[in-house]
Amino acid sequence: MVKNYAKFEEVGIRQIKPEGWLGDFLKKQAEGLTGHLEVAGYPFDRVGWDRFDVDTTKSNDNPGWWAYEQTGYWLDGMERLAELLGDRKLKAKAERSFDYVLQNADPDGYLGPKLLKNSDGWNRWPHVVFFRAVMAKYSATGDLSLVEAVRRHYLEEPQRHNRARDVLNVEIMLWAYLKTGDKRLLDMAEKDFAEYNEQCKDDNCVKAQLSPKKAYAHGVTYNEYSKLGAILYSCTGKKEYLKPVIKAYKKIDRYQMLPDGLHCSNEFLLDNDYMQSHETCDVTDYTWAMGYLLMATGKAEYADKIEKCIFNAGIGAVEENFKALQYLSCANQLILDRTSNHADFLQGDKWMSYRPNPGTECCAGNVNRFFPNYCARMWMKKGKTIVAALYGASTVTYGTRSAKVTIKEDTAYPFEDQIRFSFSLNGERKLKFCLRLPGWCKNPTLLVNGAPAEYTVKDGFATIQRVFRNGDLVSLDLPSELEVKDWGPDGRFVEKGPLLYTYGMKGDRQIDEKEERQTKEFPAYNIYPDKPFNYAILPEKGLSFRKTRMGENPWSIEGTPYSISVKARRIPSWRTVTRTVIHPVYNLYTRPWKREEKKGKFVFTPRYPSAKTIAKNGVGEIENITLVPYAAAKVRVTVFPKLDKIEK
Repeated sequence: MVKNYAKFEEVGIRQIKPEGWLGDFLKKQAEGLTGHLEVAGYPFDRVGWDRFDVDTTKSNDNPGWWAYEQTGYWLDGMERLAELLGDRKLKAKAERSFDYVLQNADPDGYLGPKLLKNSDGWNRWPHVVFFRAVMAKYSATGDLSLVEAVRRHYLEEPQRHNRARDVLNVEIMLWAYLKTGDKRLLDMAEKDFAEYNEQCKDDNCVKAQLSPKKAYAHGVTYNEYSKLGAILYSCTGKKEYLKPVIKAYKKIDRYQMLPDGLHCSNEFLLDNDYMQSHETCDVTDYTWAMGYLLMATGKAEYADKIEKCIFNAGIGAVEENFKALQYLSCANQLILDRTSNHADFLQGDKWMSYRPNPGTECCAGNVNRFFPNYCARMWMKKGKTIVAALYGASTVTYGTRSAKVTIKEDTAYPFEDQIRFSFSLNGERKLKFCLRLPGWCKNPTLLVNGAPAEYTVKDGFATIQRVFRNGDLVSLDLPSELEVKDWGPDGRFVEKGPLLYTYGMKGDRQIDEKEERQTKEFPAYNIYPDKPFNYAILPEKGLSFRKTRMGENPWSIEGTPYSISVKARRIPSWRTVTRTVIHPVYNLYTRPWKREEKKGKFVFTPRYPSAKTIAKNGVGEIENITLVPYAAAKVRVTVFPKLDKIEK
C-alpha cells in the first residue's frame, strides 16, 4: 500500500447507511429519475455502457463522446444510490454496464467503445465518468479485479491523456495507483498533467489558476480540471500541486459565487450578478471537487461549502419528487416555462423550467450524482480515526470484525441545531472521534454523556480522544444566527447556518403539453407566480424565526419546519418583463458571442428597480411576509432591493 498524503480518506460506501430525510431523499431518487431515466429520452433510452453501438448521430454536437459521457454520469449516480439504499433492482440495472464493459475488453486491455478508442482530441474523457462508477463499485465490494482492469486499460494500451478534457483521466490513474501501488500509473499521471499545462492556452491551466485574474472558462470544465492538483498532492505530498487548486477556488469565491453556494455558470463562468444562473451539472462537479479539497487539506471550510451548495442550489434545482430538474437555475426566478430563460445564455429557451430532460442531456445524467456523493462522503477516516465530515441522520460501521464500532448519528440537520452520536461497541476502546465545527457557528457546544467534552481543534475539526464504551453519547449543538447580508451596493439576502432563505411560492403549475420528452408519471412543468412577488424586505424592523413540526418532505413549502417572518413593502414598479424580440446567444465558444434574432412572446424574471425608480414610483404599506428555505421553493425571490435609504 502506497502512502496517501491526504488528511482524510473515504470509507467504504456500504459502511454508511443514510437515514431520516436523507434516506427519504435517496428513495425519491430511486423512484424518480435515477431509477427511470429512460423516460428522459436519448441517450438514456438506449444507454451506452451496456452496449457500444449507440447512435451518436442523434446529438448534433460532439457526436462521438456525448452519449457515453451522459450515460456514464447516470451509471455513477445509480451505482452509489443502489449501494446506499441496498436496492437490488437498481444494482442489477447498473451491473449490466459493468459486466458488458469488463467482458468486452480488448486484448490490449482497452475498455469501452471503439469509437472512443479510435478518436482524437478529448474523446477519451468519458472514460473518467464511467470509471467513477467503477470506483463506487469497488468501494462497495473491494473487488480487486475492477482495479486490475482499470490498471490494464491505462498501462497495456498506453495513450497520452494530455489534451483538453482527456487530461481528466489523471483522476482515475491516481485512484488506481493508490489501490495497486503501481508507480507507472503515478508517473503517467504526472507526465500527462505536466504536458497538458505546458500547452494549455485557456483559463483551466495551472498558470491561469495562480493568476489573480478572473477566470473565464466553461464552468463544469473548470471544476473538473481544477481538482486534479488536489488529487496529485494526495498521491505525492508535493505542495506545488495543491497551491494552484486553492487559488483557483478562491477566485471563484471572489468573482463568481452566488448566494446559494454555487458559482455562476451560464455554461461559462461569468460575474456574480444575482440574476445570473448556474448549470445543475455544476452542483455535482463543484461539490465533487470540494470533496477532494476536503480530503487533501482536512479543512472544514470545504465541507461547509459542500453543505451550502447541496442544501440550497442542488436540492433547489430538482422537483420535490426527483422527477424533473432545471438545466439553469437562479436565485431570483419567477417565470419557468419553455421561453423564460433570462440568463445570458440562450434567452427564450426552456432551460429554466422543470422537466425530465430540460433540453441538454448533461444535467439529466449528472443530477443523479450530487446527493449520493454527499451521502457517500459524510463519513471519512484519518488512519484509525473516524471523521464526521458532513452532517445528516445516518449510521456508520468501521473497524475489524472483532473490534467493530457503530456510530448512529441522530439529527434532522440542517432543520435542527442538535446532532447526537451514539456509540455501539463490544467492551471499551480508546478511540479518536473527529467532527466538524462549521465556520458559520460561533458558539458550538460539545458534550460527552452530558458533560463538557475535552477536545482539540484543528482546521475546523474537533477531535475527542478517550476510552469509549457501549452506549456513550456525543452531543454537538450548532446554534446559528439569522444574518442579513448585502449583495452588491443595493441588494440583500437572508441566511441562517447553511440555509439560504427566499420569498417562495408553490406556483401555478401547468403541464407543458408540447414537451416530447415526458410521460404521465414524469411530466414537464411550466410554473408561474401564484401571488405577488415584488417585495422589498425591511429586516431593520425585525426578523422573527419560526420553528414548527417537520412535515413529510422538509424541502417543500408545506413541510419545512423553518420559516422567517419579516416586514416588507410592495414595489409597484417591479414587474415581469415582456419582450417580442430577443437576441439569444447560440455559440458560447466565440468572443464576442454570436447572436440570432428570435421573435415571439417572452416573459422574463425582472431585475428589481433602482433606488431612484422606487423612490419615484413609491412603495406599498408595510406587510408581513414569510421566507422559507431556498430549496423548498421553485418560484422565488431571494435577493431583495434595499429600502433603508428611501425609508429614511
